[in-house]
Amino acid sequence: MRKAVIFLLSFSLFFVFGGIIQAASVSDSIAKKADHAYNSNLKNTALTISYKQKGKQFNYKFRYIPIKDLFGGYVDSVSWDAKKKVALVGNQGKVFVLNVSGKEITPLSNQIVAPREWTRISKGSVEIKASVIAYVFDRYGNTYKDKEREAWREKLDFLDIKETDGLPGIRDGYLHVSLTYNDK
Repeated sequence: MRKAVIFLLSFSLFFVFGGIIQAASVSDSIAKKADHAYNSNLKNTALTISYKQKGKQFNYKFRYIPIKDLFGGYVDSVSWDAKKKVALVGNQGKVFVLNVSGKEITPLSNQIVAPREWTRISKGSVEIKASVIAYVFDRYGNTYKDKEREAWREKLDFLDIKETDGLPGIRDGYLHVSLTYNDK
């Protein structure tokens, strides 16, 4: 009888706390799906940006892309608000906010705030997870049948990213992200 009570209590606690944990992880589900899609064991990133028939290539010894490399020269503005500890990527009257303050922020009507799990600050540079960018803008993303990914793709459409191709490099340990901007 005692084993049955302990089992029922454990089972009930699993459902109560499991539901709370699952509800709390909704905002990071894109990051987890992206890691799963592109092999979360890869530690390095190779980024190739194509714009107007020209390309730039960057290699990083980490899984994040500095936003100045990703967006600099391709959007209207990239700035840093030192007081609030947020990076602001502006384009077409909208702003993508990368919050590295550790605090909740309330966005303005023209702002889209990246989930905390997508961003980090390292050596004074605000960075975004390479797998997330590859996943959200994946040119074959509609095959994932992921409504959350599609919603983020729509929200971030103002960034003018046409598409990405993500390719996990098994031999070299790099996530290869090829990103193409729309021609303006």
